[in-house]
Amino acid sequence: MNSSAQAAMPYSTEQEAGFYISSESLSSLASGPGDQFSSNKKSLTLPVEKKDRRSESFRSQFHLDITEFDWRGSTAAEKEYIWLSMPIQYQQQRGNNNLFLLDFEPGLMTDGGNVGMDHIGLNGSVIGRRLLGNGGFWQVGLTVDRAFGDYDLRPVVSMGFQASKRTWVELGFPNINVKHHLSHALQSYFMIKPAGGVWKEEIKTDTTTKEVNLQYRSWQVGLGADFHWRGSVWLNAEIGQLRNRRVRAYDETAAVVKATPEQSRYWRIGASLKY
Repeated sequence: MNSSAQAAMPYSTEQEAGFYISSESLSSLASGPGDQFSSNKKSLTLPVEKKDRRSESFRSQFHLDITEFDWRGSTAAEKEYIWLSMPIQYQQQRGNNNLFLLDFEPGLMTDGGNVGMDHIGLNGSVIGRRLLGNGGFWQVGLTVDRAFGDYDLRPVVSMGFQASKRTWVELGFPNINVKHHLSHALQSYFMIKPAGGVWKEEIKTDTTTKEVNLQYRSWQVGLGADFHWRGSVWLNAEIGQLRNRRVRAYDETAAVVKATPEQSRYWRIGASLKY
């Protein structure tokens, strides 16, 4: 693989296992029932398989998110919500300057109750990437990502480049990411990305039982740092804001409730093993 391809590789050559905890601060509601709203999440990722062969690479992982909402003054979103998935990443180099990228993540979205075929969700993207001689790239494609709070099809348009010896920049939609190496053991970053989700939930009343969708939408603007502690252990800390938030759920009477939380602060901490 040529040097420009290596510089623009989207998947790390390392295996990584990580555990993270994040939490939002309580915020008031601009509209909708209730008084205040927040959420917290625990995430676990474990590597499953890694293969590299000539111009191709393959990665698979196990991933678990457990999300809880605190919607004060409402009976909606009162359970633990689970996203259990297996992210699969495939990359193929085509010629000297082109990459084909396929991400595929089937999973279960549930409140921990009954699980059926309608609980299966799917994230995915198909991207064509053009590598540039200076180590940068531009790319276009299509994506479906539950982080938007739905499963709608959206475009991917972005570019990446080496802004300085220690700084890497990716600009576009849906993600912005700027990484700066302060030292060999410390890396800072700035990012903007969608940070919501979709879950299936069972609502029981005296007269009926319904399977419904809980949808949460927000945009995350964050600053963070990764610190190489010792051996294969890396520590992470991140703070930022959540903006353009929307939540759509069902209360204990199986009635639809919608709300617009105000922007909120959040934090995230975690640790990972890279090997």
